[in-house]
Amino acid sequence: MKGNIVVIGMGQGGLTAALKLAECGDAVDVIEKGKKGEVSYPWYDDIRYDVFELTGIPMPPRDTYTQKSKWLFVSPDCKNSLPVPPLPPMEEISMSRRGLVDHLAALAEKAGAKLHYNTKVSKLVVKGDNVVGVKAGLRTYDAQLVIDASGLYSPFRGQVPKKFRIQDQPARDDIFKGWRTFYEREPGSATPDPESILTVLHMNGSGISWCNLNDRGEVDELILRTGGMSKKDFEAMDDDLGRRHDFRSDKYIRPPQPVSVGVRYSLSRMVANGYAAVGDSAFMTMPFMGCGIEAAMKAGVILAETVIRQGKLKKPVPAKALWPYQVKYYKKLGIVYYAIDLVKRIVLNLDPEDVNWAFGSGIVTSEDMKLLSTDETGSAAKLTAGDILQKVRILFSNKPLIRKLGGAIVLAVRGLLIAVRIPRRYKPRKIRRWQKKYEALVPHMDS
Repeated sequence: MKGNIVVIGMGQGGLTAALKLAECGDAVDVIEKGKKGEVSYPWYDDIRYDVFELTGIPMPPRDTYTQKSKWLFVSPDCKNSLPVPPLPPMEEISMSRRGLVDHLAALAEKAGAKLHYNTKVSKLVVKGDNVVGVKAGLRTYDAQLVIDASGLYSPFRGQVPKKFRIQDQPARDDIFKGWRTFYEREPGSATPDPESILTVLHMNGSGISWCNLNDRGEVDELILRTGGMSKKDFEAMDDDLGRRHDFRSDKYIRPPQPVSVGVRYSLSRMVANGYAAVGDSAFMTMPFMGCGIEAAMKAGVILAETVIRQGKLKKPVPAKALWPYQVKYYKKLGIVYYAIDLVKRIVLNLDPEDVNWAFGSGIVTSEDMKLLSTDETGSAAKLTAGDILQKVRILFSNKPLIRKLGGAIVLAVRGLLIAVRIPRRYKPRKIRRWQKKYEALVPHMDS
């Protein structure tokens, strides 16, 4: 055994890291407050099929995933729509969240990790500037490294020594809040084509709503808004979706369940002495659609590889040794997510009339919508110089919108230039300066 590792929570990133570290001989304890078989949401979300090949993880059982549905994005006034081009079969799949967690947990346990269900971590054990373990129930788990995979509202970020400047909780505009509901299909209704329909700024609200018919015959409805919504507003939007989608009945399979989704740039500081955040705990979700499964799994591999390269672990693993994990994650995903977040904030702060114009003018195409609906970072490379020039020409035909977007576009470019300058070497003062610049831009985007 080279080291003692504790993973808080069974997030996909934490379980991926646990699997890789256990395979290399580390003693790994995964501590989960939920019951076995009931961890994570009881529904499916879209991911790319090749994430398993890229992370070196065996495919889950075939009954845990299906072909991803085709998508249609609809303008706020519902007068224009943009289909997302269909992908080859099984290039993207719809994955059972619970099925994936169970699969990763079984692999980690087979590799030697110890899984502790029905066990709640109460706090980090901190000595001086070091995280040295966790308290769970009546037991203290000593660790050279604590991996925080406890989720969006992790209470543990705020327990890390303040010198590391890890953000405690997300801001109001960093979260989509709402409800997810599953309805029975209306008997005898025609199958929609495409099967998944998403409305941007639905009923002029700052968020998204979708109504999808999945291959299990369920109508999956999700209504999300920045910072949440009143019950009255939710009921009005729910009624509107029911009227617009005749394949949805009014009979529940599962009644409305509250949902919080991280839709923001990744954490500006993910590591400290003896601590690393991964997955939702580090805000590794797609800033428009919210799913973070792929990013979490990829980050879990990067984190494990960073730890494994240390050989025999010090107690605790110093932040300096963990910093390459964050740098590599940013190169692969974090910088792109930051750019998408800036674009998302521009879109959500536009007047619905401007978004309606964008859908109908041709400045936004169905190919562009792929950037908002998948985790494939290479899609941006498909925009040619001619495509960009055509978009600029269309944009300049709407001078009022140019005036609205001018400052926001400048800030977005500035933000990208900041994100790509993440310090490659661990120099605390330089990192703090970078963090300050990186985080200062977002309030301007919301104003």
